[in-house]
Amino acid sequence: MTYPDSSVAVWLLPIINPANSISFIRNKEIKVNKRRTITISAVIIAIVAVAGVYLFRTANNTQMVRNSVIQRQESNEEIRAEYLDPDVITVVLPGTAGPMSPTEAQTANAIFVNGQFLLFDAGDYAQKRMEQLSLPMDALDAVFITHFHNDHIADLGEVMQRSYMLGREKDLVIYGPTGTDAIVQGFNAVYAEDSDYRTLHHTEEFMPSEFHFATASEFSADETVVEVYRNDGVVVTAFRVAHPPVEPVFGYTIEFAGKKVVISSDTVITEELRNQSRDADLLVMDVMSFELVELMENTFREVGDERNAVIFYDIREYHPDVNDIGVMAEEQGVQRMALTHFAPTLPSRRLMRHYYVDPIRANYTGELYADGDGTTVQIPLGGN
Repeated sequence: MTYPDSSVAVWLLPIINPANSISFIRNKEIKVNKRRTITISAVIIAIVAVAGVYLFRTANNTQMVRNSVIQRQESNEEIRAEYLDPDVITVVLPGTAGPMSPTEAQTANAIFVNGQFLLFDAGDYAQKRMEQLSLPMDALDAVFITHFHNDHIADLGEVMQRSYMLGREKDLVIYGPTGTDAIVQGFNAVYAEDSDYRTLHHTEEFMPSEFHFATASEFSADETVVEVYRNDGVVVTAFRVAHPPVEPVFGYTIEFAGKKVVISSDTVITEELRNQSRDADLLVMDVMSFELVELMENTFREVGDERNAVIFYDIREYHPDVNDIGVMAEEQGVQRMALTHFAPTLPSRRLMRHYYVDPIRANYTGELYADGDGTTVQIPLGGN
């Protein structure tokens, strides 16, 4: 006999054939139970497999995180020891761009000398770049400001606050010409609530409120050359440079154990810059390619962008051309020169070499560094 669909047949079977109803139902139940058992077993196996994979991955991820933290700590300690090595002066340029670059950090110069961490200027994105380079921000001793253009001070507040957040437990003094105190007090006010919250949350033991704020140490804007810092043999001298119409503007000379590092700031070449640069172990030099700037000025004018054309014309008034830089550095016996504040920054190494490195190399025979953000120069003490 042909039966209808089995789900219906189960109910009709006692009526159609009572003698076979029990055996049919039992067979049906056995088949259903087998399928059910297989399905449940498959589900259990799948759950166990997924759980195993999850537990394995979780354990693996946990170990990866632990290893990452441990390795980073160990690496940071090694880098810290290298930067703070008293037997070598290490200069790092975390930011090397002028005000218009959308990708590079703006001007910042970090100098590690005799175990001290001195920072000169802090343009936009400088703090992030310093952390990416694993600079020991908790060891920051002092900051020096050359002038008040935003690409030299935009990240000063972040430097003040994050050095504290990252563990700085020492007073932080910001050195600069007349006007520096107002800027420092402004950043202190901006971060006041943030600092209070962190101490309230993490307690005085780990976020001591006495180190919340930086203090300013101003020197007269009328000075030509003035010593502004002296600590354990390290001497920093500020000297006036020319960046018209901006006033005041100062470069800095850092001296220790017979070695000399000079930071030009933004300036045309002046007699005092020449004097300070004489026989320098390193000159960190603001740089511009007049050829490139003139090309960009003319191109903007061609496309009808008079605003940018005027700007690119004007900026040639207060930066030095690459050709003049090479001649000056060679005449003054500069041993090493690191380029910064590229005006403008270019998107390829080849173009940077063409417009900046090659013209300087035509006149300068010393060591030349033009590596952009992260440029690092080491000066051993006692040797060349």
